[in-house]
Amino acid sequence: MTHLRFRYQGVADWPPLAWLARCSRHESEITIYHGDGVDTAPGWFCEAVWAGRYDAGDFDRTDVVFGSGGRTREDRATFVSSASTVDRVHALETASGAWVSNSLACLIAATRASVDPLYPRYFADFRTIRDGLGRYRRSLETTRGPVQLTYYHNLEWDGARLRAISKPHVAHDFASFAKYRSFLAHSLERLADNMATRLRRRPYRFLGTLSSGYDSATVAVLGREAGLSEVITVDRARGGEPDSGAELALRLGLRAHVVRRDAWRDRPFAEIPFIASDAKGEDVYFSGAEDHLAGTVLLSGFHGDQAWARRGRPVNADIVRKDQSGLSLSEYRLWVGFIHCPLPFLGALQLADIGAISRSPELAPWDWPRGHSRPICRRIVEDAGLPRESFGMRKRAASVLLFDEGFLSPASLADYTSWMASRTGDAKRLRARARRDDAARRFYVRLLEPVAALTPRRWTLAHAIVQRLLRAGKREQLFRYVFPWALARAATRYAPAFAATVDGVA
Repeated sequence: MTHLRFRYQGVADWPPLAWLARCSRHESEITIYHGDGVDTAPGWFCEAVWAGRYDAGDFDRTDVVFGSGGRTREDRATFVSSASTVDRVHALETASGAWVSNSLACLIAATRASVDPLYPRYFADFRTIRDGLGRYRRSLETTRGPVQLTYYHNLEWDGARLRAISKPHVAHDFASFAKYRSFLAHSLERLADNMATRLRRRPYRFLGTLSSGYDSATVAVLGREAGLSEVITVDRARGGEPDSGAELALRLGLRAHVVRRDAWRDRPFAEIPFIASDAKGEDVYFSGAEDHLAGTVLLSGFHGDQAWARRGRPVNADIVRKDQSGLSLSEYRLWVGFIHCPLPFLGALQLADIGAISRSPELAPWDWPRGHSRPICRRIVEDAGLPRESFGMRKRAASVLLFDEGFLSPASLADYTSWMASRTGDAKRLRARARRDDAARRFYVRLLEPVAALTPRRWTLAHAIVQRLLRAGKREQLFRYVFPWALARAATRYAPAFAATVDGVA
């Protein structure tokens, strides 16, 4: 039996939390290239936090883990993904072995791969993760072959091939609100111990997010019990409505850093890592909080709208979501140096049990307001002393819809159109097409908005069709092709430094 082992090679100028594994067939040594924020040990490496002792390195044996890493055990090496669907690991198998990375841009750069600049469905393909673990598109075509995208599961290398394996899962007792709340609190306590240990090269601290909604307020209350003392909050929601959680932070005794939602437009090429993650980039507003993010475990409420909503029927355990929010942080966080911990994903494989708690008679007093009710959240936050009317009254969102909010910043747009022109041969034609598409968008919006407004809600199928047509009419056509540009630009963060570190690629 061949025992596999890691050999580490730091790469100067790489994003701090990026790593890349080079696995050669039938060789015992796996080379790990990494940024200076990745922790390394003889049998494991990580940029992760988990519910367990740090020095044991058993993040491959739990489903309470955020971030990523790798672990060798005799003749197997396991590459661990986050227990969420807002992060993933990427793999490319070749004739000589396999490459695995927590960064798609890094993998593309190291293997000198590229994607089709004129393929129009990257956004639609990445969006399939909202349909759940059983239905998302699992690969991305490149010039070097398909890159496998792995969410929530781990990858195992046996010296010859890679295969996806399920994370270990222990069924938790969610028979009551008290037991579920205790699970969340205990998990956060263990994560806090793990991230802050002095055995780490660089210990982490919690940073929260806080708005006027349900999910972030719930996470802030739970996080405060585990040592959270600071939060970031965005000044307004999409559409301009105020959405700051500064007042809630004051009531909870938390320090709030208020971030302008559009501050990212002041940063050169801020969109690149966000779009390079999921072809959408809706979390780009986090760029305005960059000065506060490094060295933190970011506690967020992504997926709370599914995990904590009250429904008439239970949702399944496939982690189906309404959208892909949070996913576009997956490359950006590696560049800045923080780990993303979306708390509602804890226990996500038991969403039916969590939903039963929301619908239970025990939580009936917190089933308010009707139509926008999350009893679990309301009880946790109200028990912390916040007034009922101070949070969760309306659904708001800070996410940035680039295809409907001015698209890219001027510098990025100029670079993008030039990049596209070098592949299609005519920058003026691209801009003219954008103007024609915008005129068509305005026409369809004027035509369809009255129809959508008049369609009775009970005609669910008709309403869904009209809404889909309306969204399609609004979408900027050039947005369809922005992902290849962003991925290529993001890859330049890796390629020169990697080329200087190794001689040749697979």
